[in-house]
Amino acid sequence: MAPGDDPRDRTGMRPSGGTEPPSPIARRTRANEVADRIERQIAAGELAVDGELPGHRELMARFGVGRPAVREALFLLAQKGLVDVANGRRARVATGGNDVVVAQLAAVSRRLTVTPRGQEHVEQARLLLESGLAWLCARVATDEDVARLKAALDANVAALGDKAAFVRTDVAFHFELAAISRNPVFLAIHEVVVDWLIDQRTTTIAIPDADTLSARDHTAIYEAIAARDPARAFHEMASHIRLVSELYHEAKRLADDVLRGVTRDVARRFEAERAAMWAGPARSPPGPPAPGPASARGERG
Repeated sequence: MAPGDDPRDRTGMRPSGGTEPPSPIARRTRANEVADRIERQIAAGELAVDGELPGHRELMARFGVGRPAVREALFLLAQKGLVDVANGRRARVATGGNDVVVAQLAAVSRRLTVTPRGQEHVEQARLLLESGLAWLCARVATDEDVARLKAALDANVAALGDKAAFVRTDVAFHFELAAISRNPVFLAIHEVVVDWLIDQRTTTIAIPDADTLSARDHTAIYEAIAARDPARAFHEMASHIRLVSELYHEAKRLADDVLRGVTRDVARRFEAERAAMWAGPARSPPGPPAPGPASARGERG
């Protein structure tokens, strides 16, 4: 053991008997390595869902680390949604709720979509996932599912001309597809990209006839799913996603061009006004007022 790696250096005690032999971890990755090992134990079923984790002292002895490394490891696991940590009791293996994971993935998605390259990656992933989702829906949709999808489509078509309502019903139509799959992964993906989806729809809706084209595509997707035609559903969704993506990029480009044009026009107008103001014979700065009668009397005197 290298100097300074003795567990007593940080814990003040040697591992207690009856536990795994200590397996010291490199100092610079202690917390991460502890978190990785516990995560592997959870995945392997060695730590039961909703069961308690060993106490801090036992974890310190098992991994040959100090209390700060154990606390940080539990925090990292809690951030991943794998462990529930609360004051006054031992940490427990999380029951499988995905709220934390979805929130983290949504944050990652937001960070990605602020750059052109990251936006392209999200669009590629969505193209494949939603096309596959439409394919799956055409295979598994029940009559009740088709009826709910038709209601979502009707609401979207009825919102034509009302931008805010159209964006809301557009997103609701895509959510209904995720719900038809009965696959929590697709529902989670919808939650992850919903903010970006709303931004995309809000941007494209400013283009004339964009809402009409989108409603047309939604109708084609619905009809393919209602006909239980997976290949056609895949094709219609892929075509729709590509259309909306192109409209989004064109709308962003045109908006930038228009704003730059407005800036140039305003600047040219102000420059012309300034030039006209100072045009003509050279002018000297304004001087004192011409002398009045009183001044003249003073000069005569």
